[in-house]
Formats: sequence, structure tokens, C-alpha cells
Amino acid sequence: MMRSMYAGVSGLRNHQTKMDVIGNNIANVNTAGYKKSRVVFQDTLYQSIRGASRPTDARGGTNPMAIGLGMAIASIDQIHTPAPASSTNKASDLAIDGNGYFIVDNGGQRFYTRAGNFDFDKLGNLISLANGYRVHGWMADEDWNIDTVRSSEPIDIADFKSIPPRATTEMKFTGNLDSNTKVHPDTFGLATDIPDENEIIVTSKEVYDSLGNKEELYFRFFKLSIDDTVPETTWACDISLSPEFSGSIEGISIADNDKEISGANVIRIKDLTFDNNGTLPSDAILKSLIIGRSEQGAEDIEFDIDFSHITQWETKSSAWAEYQDGYTMGNLTTYNFGIDGTIQGVYDNGESRNLARVALV
Repeated sequence: MMRSMYAGVSGLRNHQTKMDVIGNNIANVNTAGYKKSRVVFQDTLYQSIRGASRPTDARGGTNPMAIGLGMAIASIDQIHTPAPASSTNKASDLAIDGNGYFIVDNGGQRFYTRAGNFDFDKLGNLISLANGYRVHGWMADEDWNIDTVRSSEPIDIADFKSIPPRATTEMKFTGNLDSNTKVHPDTFGLATDIPDENEIIVTSKEVYDSLGNKEELYFRFFKLSIDDTVPETTWACDISLSPEFSGSIEGISIADNDKEISGANVIRIKDLTFDNNGTLPSDAILKSLIIGRSEQGAEDIEFDIDFSHITQWETKSSAWAEYQDGYTMGNLTTYNFGIDGTIQGVYDNGESRNLARVALV
């Protein structure tokens, strides 16, 4: 009688442990990064009553008889399967899709966690809100490249709170010049003879010097008459610092001597010649247009202009400078995390940069 009571008590006691584990799972249902636990039972020693016997020619064998003495807990396991992700509307809250752990650092001592409730402190460190430990990753270098082969380190974006200005080094045009545009005689003046607005395309694009100062540059496209016996496919482009294409061009020059320069008020490029498919050659690039900036205390702006992506088809003219790589100084305004853990910073000058990438192990 007492043996049966002891066996039953062992079951009750160990099932109480199971209920404790279940209760703890319920209590942590909203704990970030928590992984549920489970209890695994096993039976304990048996008291033998009779041993087994082997069969003989006269009779069969018999099984042993034993009385179990109760049960015990074999293990309490943590289940590390991924939990469903949910949106928190906070950019720095991260979740791991699949296996792995975040690395957090406490004074050089590393720990591992799946809890991704992170944020940046006022110093620019990415930290775990649970304990203030610093989150590990790979920082971008001075060229904004992230090398994930080297060892990880605590993420600190303090040096990326602003980016210095960059002088323009290249500009690219795109769009179309209407093939039905009327030809303008090559006697078209450089500043005084403004043709009919249907025969020219005027556009502008800002460029930046080494201090981040902006200068507006103006472009005027029109078709030239080269040979009356063939279809006209050659256009010219006037470049000026004035929207009226007037005034002095002192301070603006071209280092490429293969391009034609003429006039007192504009720089004229005369060799934009399209082929039969309405495209320009890949080398339709104006090399080294220079804008003097000594009066502003900055380096001269020297950049190339790529016209090769402009087409000449029968449709409305829309040629414009879609890209130039200069910008003024920028301050970090916001950030976001990519699906691979890359932290991208967005600056108030319109630029965005990859700052760091969160590491997993």
C-alpha cells in the first residue's frame, strides 16, 4: 500500500513541475524573444518480483514481473522554433526569420539572444532595451562599404550623424529630342537670336562645389543644319550659367579640346549626331567642363556630361539631366533596417547611405 502511494506521489509532484513550466510559458507570452519550455518524463527503477525464463522442449518461456516505483523528470527543454513575427511600427525592432542569434556585448563579454527589441541611445549606439547591452554588427567604411568577413563590433553610428559635401564629378542626360523639330540655321546667334520655343529645349541642373555651394547650369538644345542633301540628325547644345544664355562665360571652360567652343556668352557643343536608329554613340560625353569657384573659396567644379542616353525619335522633346553626383552637407534625419539587417541612413540633403549591418550567429 505504501509503495503505491509513493509512486502516485512522484507522479503528482512531477506533474506539478510540468504545470509550473506551463504557467511560466503563459506568463511570458508577451516577453520579447522568449522561447517556451516543455517537460519530458521518464519512468524510474523497477522492483523485480520474478525473473524471466527461457522456453524448453516441455514448455514455453515466461516474462519477468516487476513493479514500477513511480516516474521522474527526464528533462526540461527549450523549444527554439521561430515564433510568428508581428509588426510593432518601430524601425529598430528586429526579428530573426529562421535560425540564429543576435550578438550583444556587455563590456567585452558577449551574449546571444533572439530578442530584437533594440534602439539607438543618444550617443548613437544600437542597444538592447532589455539590459542596455550593445548590439554587434559590421560598420561601413569611409567609402560606405560593409565588409561582413571581418570580426563584428558594437554598432555605433555617431560618426554618421552628418555627411560632408561632395563636388559634382559627373552628370547624365536622358529623354528625347523630337526628330520632327525644325532645323535652325547654323547662323543662329549664341545669345541674341532666341529661336521659336517649339524649336529649342531648355533645361537646367544644379551642380555643387567642394564646400557644398550650389550653382545652376542651363542647357539649350536645338537642331543644326549641316547638309541640305541628307536628313538632319545633328543637334547642338548651348551651356551657360545664365537662364537667358547671356552675360560673360568667364569662369566656365572645357578641358576637352575635341569639342567645339564658340561665342562670348555660351559654350556650344555642335557634334550631337544621331544614327538611323535615333541614338547617340556611347562616347557622346563632354569631358571636363570646368566652373571656376575661386571667388567662393572652393575648388573648381570639374565634371563630365554624358549625353549618350538621349534619343531622337518622333515624340515630344523631353531631354533633361536626370543625375549628377554632387550634394551639399547632410544631417541624418531617419534610418531604416533592410531584410538582411543593413541599417540605411537617410539625410536631409536627399542622400541615403548604408551605415552598418546587424550580425547573426
